[in-house]
Amino acid sequence: MEKEHTDSFWDDLRVSANMVAVSGSQFTQPPAWTRILFNKERGPSFSGLYGYTFEHDRYDRGMIQNAHFHAQLPHRYKENTPIEPHVHVRLDPYSEGEPGQHLLLEFEYSWTNIGEQRSESSSIISINYEVTADDLTADNLLISFGRITKEKSQISSMLDCRFSRITFDPGWGKDFWTPQGLSNDTFKGNMVFKEFDFHYQVDTPGSKEIYTK
Repeated sequence: MEKEHTDSFWDDLRVSANMVAVSGSQFTQPPAWTRILFNKERGPSFSGLYGYTFEHDRYDRGMIQNAHFHAQLPHRYKENTPIEPHVHVRLDPYSEGEPGQHLLLEFEYSWTNIGEQRSESSSIISINYEVTADDLTADNLLISFGRITKEKSQISSMLDCRFSRITFDPGWGKDFWTPQGLSNDTFKGNMVFKEFDFHYQVDTPGSKEIYTK
């Protein structure tokens, strides 16, 4: 008799920096592909590690920097359970960033099953993250957007996504963040994007059928 799988586990659905498309809006360029570390013996001319750098708004004119990507939940996914979107970043230590300053980050998404009608509107989660002293020395900082759910979510469902760092200009005339009680981005430093992930629950090694559990 086949053993029934009753346990569930957590895993990461990963979207690395090499898997995103970047863009900018308002008075900004897209996040730049820049060196974040080099080997001291070799020097910067002969070594280097790179990543997408989301800058801070130095001119107070408002800026939105984006990473766009798509992801599919695997056949291991425990259907109809929440997932947790989160981002791995590095805060630039060679900047004017200080503990107590805030990042204003945003995650926009659409989550659809195979054959499901397209959504009429996306969903958006905006958060303030307060930077700590430890964050400024961490090379791998995880920032979570909390858990999200979808009714009757299935394997092979797709997530169409945008991750952004935002500084808004109050002079724009329409502020989409203040009503939610969020403060503007005040972190006076750069943020390096490493990877965007989704924690998801696993209940089987795969699916018994090609398209269904």
